[in-house]
Amino acid sequence: MWARVASFEGGDFERLRQMSEERMGSGTTGMPEGVRRVLVLADRDAGRRLFIAFFDSSEAIRAAEPRFEQMGDEIPDDVRGRRTSVDVYEVAFDEPV
Repeated sequence: MWARVASFEGGDFERLRQMSEERMGSGTTGMPEGVRRVLVLADRDAGRRLFIAFFDSSEAIRAAEPRFEQMGDEIPDDVRGRRTSVDVYEVAFDEPV
């Protein structure tokens, strides 16, 4: 398993959450093909978020990049915030306890 980790600063966390709930309610997430799971971590006090998308392979992540860029264009800058980095990691350990 592989993870794409995008870091964001600023934006409107509540509006972003609301937009995500609206997409889920409509039956579509808009996520790129190949995404297995998504995890969003937020530090509201610092105005930062980590958007972590899990895939079966690094190739699937590369194939999904155009859709991630498109998603960024679909969300207004004042809601999305500024993307500060994108990194890819192999998931070395993931064990529910």
